[in-house]
Amino acid sequence: QTCALPISANSDKSGVRIEKATAAIAELKQQIKTLQEQTAEMDAAQAEATSLRTKEHEEFLKASKDYKDSADAVANAIQVLQEYYSGGSFAQVKEAPELGGAKTDIAETIMSMLEVAESDFTSLLAESEASEKAAQASYDKLTEQNTVTKAANTEEIKGKEAKVKSEETALLVEIGRAHV
Repeated sequence: QTCALPISANSDKSGVRIEKATAAIAELKQQIKTLQEQTAEMDAAQAEATSLRTKEHEEFLKASKDYKDSADAVANAIQVLQEYYSGGSFAQVKEAPELGGAKTDIAETIMSMLEVAESDFTSLLAESEASEKAAQASYDKLTEQNTVTKAANTEEIKGKEAKVKSEETALLVEIGRAHV
């Protein structure tokens, strides 16, 4: 009977070791699965952010071109009108001297409105450029964070996979001992 006790104690120890190794392997595999899911979710979010950022950038390019073109058009109109009103022919002034004051007032009003419009387009351009810069900086920061996190997750997965292999090898050894 004394021989039966050590065999029973050894098989109990082996059973406990096998259970611990099996539980450790299961836990590691679950942790690996969780990390892989997190990485997949992060990749999907990054792809969505990239798509959104691309769309925003395209909209910025169109809007900024429109603002630049509009500001240039208004500036050209101001220049043409300045030349027209400042270089009026003598015949025009002679034909309608009584309208000279009214023409000057209308010209000043038109010029003032055009200058405000030019300023508005220039301001809109500056605002859209600032927004674009901020959006790009935010996207770059997100991309950098995701890259670092993905690299860390990948390394952690590799480490856990190595630990699983080690535990599986130890488990096979223990099972081999239990059957001897």
